[in-house]
Amino acid sequence: MKFKLRRRDIILIGGFWLVGCALLAAVAYYAFLLQPPPAPPPAGVIAPQATFTVTPSQVTAKSMQTLTQDTLALWAADAQFYTVAATWDGVELEQVGQPATWTYRYYSPEQKRLFFITISPQGQITPTSHGERVYHPPQPIPMADWVVDSPQAVNIWLNYGGAAMLAALPGIQVVAQLQIPEPGKPLTWTVAGYDRVSNHYHTVFINAKTGKVLNIVSSLR
Repeated sequence: MKFKLRRRDIILIGGFWLVGCALLAAVAYYAFLLQPPPAPPPAGVIAPQATFTVTPSQVTAKSMQTLTQDTLALWAADAQFYTVAATWDGVELEQVGQPATWTYRYYSPEQKRLFFITISPQGQITPTSHGERVYHPPQPIPMADWVVDSPQAVNIWLNYGGAAMLAALPGIQVVAQLQIPEPGKPLTWTVAGYDRVSNHYHTVFINAKTGKVLNIVSSLR
């Protein structure tokens, strides 16, 4: 059986089809608008957490430095202090910043030699003299600029991404070092976390006088 459609029927069918398409488009449009917005992409640099505080301790880089004076006097009267560093190996979040072994390095302009003094948390002193002469002297530390001590420096690192790194990668190595990186630069704390397995790192550079974060270099994105 054949159906014959009149011109009026064809117009009505076409009109209903157009109205149906318009309704479907409207439903799809509003359904899209009502969907929740996509989550923002992760920031390139880990934002400060400002939630972690290193447990206070009497064993700090600054307090232990006074123990070097007697040993230093026996080596050279003109000795200049130019860097100090400590390493925490295989640490968890609660362990980083705790009493550590600090190594202090000095330079004698007269002898043109370096002298290292290592002090354990218990106060045991181990001096080491280097026989080779150094003709490009390192930058001595101006003691008046050393305001931020090691617990504060480590705490800043923790709150600027270090705590997040330790939570994600427990058992990493954390290193803190104080020095003038190059002439004209401020006295700087460099605190870095490094994971030997994944090779991830997170380093925060801190002005040792003001506590201001100078830069963050990180593989954590």
